Amino acid sequence: MIRFLCLIMWLPGTVAWGQPSKLIDLSAANILIAENQGAQAKAAEMLQEEVEERTGISPAISTNFDSKETPTIHLLRVDQASKDLNTGSVPDLPEGFSIWVDGSDVYLVGRDDRGVLFAVGKLLRLLTMMPGSITLSSNTLVTESPKYPIRGHQMGYRHTANTYDAWEVETYEQYIRDLICFGTNSIELITALDPTETDGPVMETPQWEMNLKLAELVHSYGLDVWFWMPLDGDVTDPEVSQQEIEARERFFEACPAIDHLMVPGGDPGRTTPAVLMPWLEQMSEVLHRHFPEAGIWVSNQKFKPEENDVFFNYLHQHHPDWLTGVAFGPGTLITLKETRERTPEQFRLRRYPDITHCVRCQYPVPEWDGIFAQTLGREPPNPRPHDTSHTHNVWAHLSDGFVSYSDGAHDDLNKMLWSALGWNPETDIDEVLNDYGRLLFGESLGADIAKGLIDLEKNWRGPILENDGIEQTYHHWRDIGGKNGELLRDNWRYQMYLFRSLFDYYIQVRHEVEMGYQGEAYGELAKAAEIGSTTAIARAQRVLAKADSDHVRTDLRSQIEFVGVTLHQLIGYQMSVRQPFLARNPERGALLDKADRPLNDRPWLEDRFNQILQLEVEEDRLIKINEIIEWENPRPGGYYDDLGNAVKQPHLVRQTTWHDDPMYMTGPQEAHYRSMNNESMQIPPKRFSWLDQAQTLYGVPLKMHYEGLDPKAKYRIRITHYGRYHAPTKLVADGIYEIHGAMKDSDPVWPVEFPIPPEATRDGVLDLDWELVEGRGCQVAEVWLLKN
Repeated sequence: MIRFLCLIMWLPGTVAWGQPSKLIDLSAANILIAENQGAQAKAAEMLQEEVEERTGISPAISTNFDSKETPTIHLLRVDQASKDLNTGSVPDLPEGFSIWVDGSDVYLVGRDDRGVLFAVGKLLRLLTMMPGSITLSSNTLVTESPKYPIRGHQMGYRHTANTYDAWEVETYEQYIRDLICFGTNSIELITALDPTETDGPVMETPQWEMNLKLAELVHSYGLDVWFWMPLDGDVTDPEVSQQEIEARERFFEACPAIDHLMVPGGDPGRTTPAVLMPWLEQMSEVLHRHFPEAGIWVSNQKFKPEENDVFFNYLHQHHPDWLTGVAFGPGTLITLKETRERTPEQFRLRRYPDITHCVRCQYPVPEWDGIFAQTLGREPPNPRPHDTSHTHNVWAHLSDGFVSYSDGAHDDLNKMLWSALGWNPETDIDEVLNDYGRLLFGESLGADIAKGLIDLEKNWRGPILENDGIEQTYHHWRDIGGKNGELLRDNWRYQMYLFRSLFDYYIQVRHEVEMGYQGEAYGELAKAAEIGSTTAIARAQRVLAKADSDHVRTDLRSQIEFVGVTLHQLIGYQMSVRQPFLARNPERGALLDKADRPLNDRPWLEDRFNQILQLEVEEDRLIKINEIIEWENPRPGGYYDDLGNAVKQPHLVRQTTWHDDPMYMTGPQEAHYRSMNNESMQIPPKRFSWLDQAQTLYGVPLKMHYEGLDPKAKYRIRITHYGRYHAPTKLVADGIYEIHGAMKDSDPVWPVEFPIPPEATRDGVLDLDWELVEGRGCQVAEVWLLKN
């Protein structure tokens, strides 16, 4: 692995360290390049155009300026330097570069063409750029090379993405330039193998045609062109196998550049490794006929334990020279550490991190409030600066880098941070955030943007109704726009983060109001014995229905809609499944479709009311009403845990912490079931306490622990089994007593009860273990330990 190097050095002709810094004026500077072709020419063009965008000044580019006449920015490789230019500071490592100032000239010297490109990206972050003005500190001395050689992001032109399928080549190019400034050296594309195929109603250019253009674009900057290319066909059928090979060869023949090909073992694709690996060997011959140096990578996503055995045995026994490495992605049943240990050293290891999703994903937001999980969902604008830096660094040493899983522009900051951390894991996150703000919003906005991004992450800490910072975050982003309206009106990043701050605040306000309605409704139900069940229910229904007429903060709701439309106009952001947005489904970032969903248990309550009113006997109706009111009450000597609600699960055992395992592969996490139907967009009559669950993965037991029990008492356990896996589990007490055998969710969802053997509580302590029988993981929504 390449080691990071960043030194402050004294160079001939520069201001020595310790001397006072001054600003050199580069407003009249030219750009001198050693060769006006290839990646170096693209680097010069990028510098010229990015400077012009921010200052209105377009530095001239040439190969033969007289640098004595005007300030000059020199772009060159070490091997192009004149003998009298001291390039000893440039790291002798791939992509390394040095930047220094000599009088009124600035030197950007790369070890290779990429070094020159990344020097340009670094310079853009160092320059102070204002309208009509370009300056740089005279003490600028930077020498760097990256630690990890693979630093990339997936940008799939497909309908699954919430923005990419609306982009033209020019939009992609600008975005790639932004990524380069933070150290990205790889772009992974996703194509159809049918030249005529389009995916969804948004894209105007067939996937094949667009990806050929994008491959050429990425290659022109000297970046690595990756393709993510799953295998869906049943290649045990010789005819299908040949068709899959031929389809790929047609694309390989047409494509201008392929540096690496990644084939996921699953998600999608379910070809067993015993079949997949020999087929990939055949495919490699075709790929290498067109691109002899192209790397081939395969992931073991979704491989079952026995399939992982087959996969790693194949690597050890066959040592396939056609395979470059293994990709570790979401849905892999073993840890990254185990993957590295079982992979022969000859093969590189690339991470395929899911930086795009917040829930039901590889790196979920820790202890997320269920209200946010059901409204923001999987793909909101999700800047997570501190979470992101930790998830990158905690396992970075096990791999050669990453190409991330991304399905849109909503994870923009996360991409920049992963790139910066892949370059230098010890980088100052605050500095990156400040550069992000200065470069992409405006020179004077670095600190304000950095604070706003950190605040957006803090919005998701703790219970939504106890987070006083949410309103302040909204005001902060609103004030940034108020002071810089013209500058930020068409800045999609600003509009995206403004949208998030608006949405968070609106949901918080609505949730508080609707929980007030629910409290009032429960108050009416409590009078049922006095005023009659039907009257109590009618009154409760009227209270809950206030949400339909007494609209809350319509000013915020109107702003949310307006900014959503603005984002669609700026970058094709698909905030809804309806016209004109046309998102694939509500789960794919369509926040406008979830902004008005109920934020209390009204759907469940109204469903229960309908069932209760069908009962003929008043006493039966009163019993069922009391069941609603006392739902969470475990009675004296008992306990209730709303598992999946971080502040209401005191008896949950955490075998590990998020800090040690942000993928939650060795301990429990808060899981959240998607309640809005992706097709009908209906909300089912489920309690919020059912929609969140404690979850463990891949055979890790789900544990609870109780102390201080009455040794002489008898206990029973009431359980609500629910979750998206619907996996059968069995429950064992104290490692000895089976409470229930293999059991799936109840249908319809409802708690079930079992007696606890007195022997299990005789010492005043009880340990419960849910063990996975088969499937993906254990999920339990509610548990009552009730004293008889």
